[in-house]
Amino acid sequence: MKTHRFFTGAILLFAATILLTPSLSSATDPGKAASMLTNIASDAGLMEKININTASVDALSQIPGIGPQIGQAIAAYREAHGAFASIKDLANIDGIDASLLEKIMPLLTTGQE
Repeated sequence: MKTHRFFTGAILLFAATILLTPSLSSATDPGKAASMLTNIASDAGLMEKININTASVDALSQIPGIGPQIGQAIAAYREAHGAFASIKDLANIDGIDASLLEKIMPLLTTGQE
């Protein structure tokens, strides 16, 4: 059952990606493209939540709209200030504004929920 759900979700994600590719490539706002892909993946149940308190820089970099530079900033902030008490604390990271935070929140956990 779980395998069937995964393959169904993967097919839906693939089809949506093909249909949205012109929209994504012509999007002038990278956040909009990230949001579209995030919504598709989370709606299909394909993305496992990423623990922002334990994830590596590479894992953080895979979050839509984040990338390596902000991923490194998240890890550095975590190292300097300790574990994030709330996902909303990511607003303290340069490069993460309220709009991006709202879009990626469904993908994240602190491990304390």
